[in-house]
Amino acid sequence: MDYSFYPRNLRITVNLFLFCLIVFILVIAKNFLVPIAWALLISLASLRFLERMHEKLGLRWGLLVFIHLFLMLLIIVGVVGFLLGEMKLIITNSPELDTKIQSVDSMLRVWLSGLGLDTQDMFNVKSLAKRLSDFSNFLFAMVGNVGHVFGDIVLSLIYSFFLLFYKDLLSRFFRMKYSDKHKLQRIHGFAESSLSVISDYLSGTLIMTVLMGAMIYIFLLILGIKYALFWAVFAAVLNLIPYIGNALALVALAVYAFLTKDSAWYPVLAVAVLVFSNAIQENIFRPLIVGDKLSLNALTVFISVIVGGLLWGVSGMVMFIPVAGIIKIILEGKESTRPYALFFGEPKVP
Repeated sequence: MDYSFYPRNLRITVNLFLFCLIVFILVIAKNFLVPIAWALLISLASLRFLERMHEKLGLRWGLLVFIHLFLMLLIIVGVVGFLLGEMKLIITNSPELDTKIQSVDSMLRVWLSGLGLDTQDMFNVKSLAKRLSDFSNFLFAMVGNVGHVFGDIVLSLIYSFFLLFYKDLLSRFFRMKYSDKHKLQRIHGFAESSLSVISDYLSGTLIMTVLMGAMIYIFLLILGIKYALFWAVFAAVLNLIPYIGNALALVALAVYAFLTKDSAWYPVLAVAVLVFSNAIQENIFRPLIVGDKLSLNALTVFISVIVGGLLWGVSGMVMFIPVAGIIKIILEGKESTRPYALFFGEPKVP
């Protein structure tokens, strides 16, 4: 009897068990791992910039890292506060929304009644003023969630401070563990290339987000859409979540333009603005700013967003894309696993 297949089947079983164990840990330890993952991404995106600033300014490394993270905290708090404040203003100071909602509701009732459907119990549309109490309750609930998220943000920045402050510990560890200079050079080269690719991708994505927000803001001002700055920031932030974020921003802006404008062309033009801005980002900004260093194919990005959302929610949707890029780099770094990296990248035409 041939027993040669047992070792291979045993390896497959062990690999499947380890995969399931990793997924289980990611789900169970979500509250602990998410801030650390954010801290790692923040540190990777900031390291090159901080090193250049350290050379130019000559400040102590710890002080420079603290100032950088504190400014980042102020920016995050400012953006979140701005979005919540503008959201409340849109609902409370837009009386035309109430009239348009009632008009659409009446038209929908008449149309469904003409089809023989009973709309008595189907709709319970309240006026915008009556919705304020519900929105206030929603805001109070959101404040609690924002407080939890704010705690995670502060914790992530604290982790980032320590990761950046003790950035030399990992290189010292490898120097102490390995005495072979050639192996150390390979490890150092792989670490430097990986850090460069991920850092350029994250910082480039941030720059593209700012540019996209500015571009959408200008277009919405031309169209005369109210609260153009809010919608620009809203769309730019959601743009960090590929596919899903763009679709949500597109639907929200189209509905708002439909409710606040008399012409049906405004929703169409608002959608065209987002589509056109996204096309400029993907075809002009991304090749110039990010390049093809982290060229993941659309299927990999989509799967990363879905899996990240299932495991870690919104944070996973954003973070699992660079994680997929890191996996691609690791697979490309070894001769035995290099063929598997083909499934992550864009196919190259010979």
